[in-house]
Amino acid sequence: MRINSAIDTKLREEQAGFRKRRRFGRKRAVQIPMVANLIFTLTSALCPNFLLFLLSQFLMGIGYGGFRMNAIILATEWIGPSKRSWGTCVTQLFGALGQAILAGVIYFIRDWKLAQFITAAPLAVICIYIWFLPESARWLLDRGRTEEAKKLLLKVAAVNKRTFKDSLLEKIVVKEKKEKKSGVLIIVQSSVLRKYFFILLFAWFSVNVAYYCVSFNVGDFGLDVFMTQLLFGLTETPAQILCMWLLEALGRRISFISTLLVGGLLSVLMLAFSPGYPVAVTALATSGRFLANWAASICNVYVQELFPTSCRQTASGLGSVASRAGGLIAPLVNMLATYHWSIPIVIFSGLTLISGILSFALPETRGIELPDSTDDAEGNRNKKMTKKECESNVHIKSSKL
Repeated sequence: MRINSAIDTKLREEQAGFRKRRRFGRKRAVQIPMVANLIFTLTSALCPNFLLFLLSQFLMGIGYGGFRMNAIILATEWIGPSKRSWGTCVTQLFGALGQAILAGVIYFIRDWKLAQFITAAPLAVICIYIWFLPESARWLLDRGRTEEAKKLLLKVAAVNKRTFKDSLLEKIVVKEKKEKKSGVLIIVQSSVLRKYFFILLFAWFSVNVAYYCVSFNVGDFGLDVFMTQLLFGLTETPAQILCMWLLEALGRRISFISTLLVGGLLSVLMLAFSPGYPVAVTALATSGRFLANWAASICNVYVQELFPTSCRQTASGLGSVASRAGGLIAPLVNMLATYHWSIPIVIFSGLTLISGILSFALPETRGIELPDSTDDAEGNRNKKMTKKECESNVHIKSSKL
């Protein structure tokens, strides 16, 4: 019950984050969930009974998911093409480090209330500096708040020691005005975007089924639960570092296809070892989880780069909901092991392999600017920016701010 409640919380948090992002913008949609996360992390330690603890954990989960998803979008929209993958991968990298550290914290501090207060300490630090984050200039332009966007872009240009021309802002505003439709309507009416959307949706769903099926069996691999959790966190750390490098070296498409196919094959290899070989099963499970996490990071990058500004938040929000739905059914898939231990492995490895095959239909987006309109998204997928073009846009699309 606790596991299903946690995943249902994740599903609801993605929906809440999606609504906040459309109504309040990127900045507020990052700040509000983080404050909620801090408050309900603290109240979880003070709950007098289990039902109130579950409610507090549910609300804390909503805050966590809203912050994480919106922070990635805000970072992505301020980063240029050459470093755009960092917006997602660095977030995942610190998440992996947090998992490894959490294993050590819980190993030495068995008082769960004290552990809650300790985990709330870094959240309090974040709640202080988060109010100084800038709003997304892309979102401001999409909402017609041109003057506010201009002030931010001028500040970015000054920090990066670049010049900013008003004529360039006028061109951006004209492109934004051409896109009259917004949200899911654009995705549904465009056959190209619809194809990209459903492929990514299925891939995101599949990798989360695999990820959580393995994660929820952390105590069933035959090794110490704390050691297994530590290994999970430590293996995800190099995964994100490699992801940042390979996304720029090999591109999104090859990286995505290879992680899905290799991860699925490693999961299939678990069938060759019975539960009596804990070291081999743990090694394969850790490797499969490593690649599933890697593929999820690429999904986050892909969904930002394939869809235009007017529906980027919709695609990202619905994609995240699909991923959490995958986590929601993972415990049910694991329950099929009561009939035979191999059934869950066959299901989540099969889903991952199918996703890898479908991903051959996705285009390469490395070095391409974020599309501002449906025409950009549909027609410019094969047109890469030259080095000169990338450098000319750095002062607008990328920032040290």
